[in-house]
Amino acid sequence: MQRLSWTKSAGFIFFAGTLLLGGCASTDDVKRAQATADQALQLAQTANQKADTAISTANAAGSRADAAMSAANAASSKADAVNDKVDRMFAESLKK
Repeated sequence: MQRLSWTKSAGFIFFAGTLLLGGCASTDDVKRAQATADQALQLAQTANQKADTAISTANAAGSRADAAMSAANAASSKADAVNDKVDRMFAESLKK
């Protein structure tokens, strides 16, 4: 097996290092990546705001639904009372 001399080894290391450094990101690559990250962050923040608005709207709708249910229950109770009164009146009229 042949051994490489120090100069050949150093040349090989320099050449390999140059190839590796050539694969590193340039300043423009970093700027583009940062711009993409900034854009993604902005989109995420916008989505979060829309989600917060949707939650608020859903909560308001839930409150209105609860109020409507309460009103329906009150109306049902009044209707039951009226039905009972009509039934009693009808029963009284049959006794006469």
